[in-house]
Amino acid sequence: MDAKARLGFLRRTALLGTLPEAELLELLAACGERRLRRGEPLCREGEPGHAMYVVLAGNLVVTKGSKQVSVGSPGDCFGEMALIESRERAATLCALDEALVLEIPEAAFRRHLAAHPPSLMVLLRVFSERSRRDLEALASDNLKLQAYAGEVESANRALSQAKRQLEEKNRLLERLSALDTLTGIANRRRFDDVLRQEWLRAARDETALSLVFCDIDHFKLFNDSYGHQAGDECLMRVAQAFADTLNRPADLAARYGGEEFIALLVDTGVEGARVLAERIRERVLALGIEHHASPDGPLLTVSLGVASVVPRAASRPEDLVDLADRALYAAKQAGRNRVENADALSAPFARNR
Repeated sequence: MDAKARLGFLRRTALLGTLPEAELLELLAACGERRLRRGEPLCREGEPGHAMYVVLAGNLVVTKGSKQVSVGSPGDCFGEMALIESRERAATLCALDEALVLEIPEAAFRRHLAAHPPSLMVLLRVFSERSRRDLEALASDNLKLQAYAGEVESANRALSQAKRQLEEKNRLLERLSALDTLTGIANRRRFDDVLRQEWLRAARDETALSLVFCDIDHFKLFNDSYGHQAGDECLMRVAQAFADTLNRPADLAARYGGEEFIALLVDTGVEGARVLAERIRERVLALGIEHHASPDGPLLTVSLGVASVVPRAASRPEDLVDLADRALYAAKQAGRNRVENADALSAPFARNR
């Protein structure tokens, strides 16, 4: 750009067009030109600033914190804030394409522009316009952040709901895995787990732990005579009667396997266990379930064995189960439909029912 073309162009810019021609020529004599290749930086954010710039040709891109905020075209001015506030550059300026800029040193700025009120008014309008754009950008970013925060909150709610549903399903699965699918009372696995826990507690507290082992008399004959569906219904009714007899939350009724049921009684001695076993026997008999195939009578009955111990270091939970099993076998041998204590056994019984 020759001197005449440059002078004519600057007279048409908002900032320098306010200067009288003589003062404009004096200003230009103190300035220089900078040619920039595409992508070449004019100044970098954070660097000290000792000059301001007016774009003569080409375009500059303005970035703050690696984010593009605006593009400067011919006639636009930049860098004046570093001179006014005597601080570092507020943004990075790079050539978007081949560009030419007029570089106004700080001394020339203060002599010709800072002392000229019309030029200062132009700069004030520039500041105002930039502030407006910055506020609009902030408002737009804020709206985006609010929308993103809403999406995150919605996703968190959905995640929390999914987590609660998963926890509920896991709790349900855990409960179901501890129940006998036919009778609805605890299964063998649940009984074994609770027995181990209560065994340790009873050993620590030196309290009694009792078992009531129950078996339906002549159940195979019942199944053969009435069919498996009737057999399943019989098991469900006996299980319900068995469980309903227990009235303490800490006690546990479980299906041990086949037609066998077992009750775990905490803090209960042999006498209390025997009383409860008698109630179970009477309650099952009171159901009035016909069993004409039984050689011992027309109604379905159960036999029960009772065992009670205070756990010691050398004993095991399986020992208590074995004692109750032996007592149950004694009840079977003695004629069925009765309760026997393990303490009353005069000799060991083998399990052979």
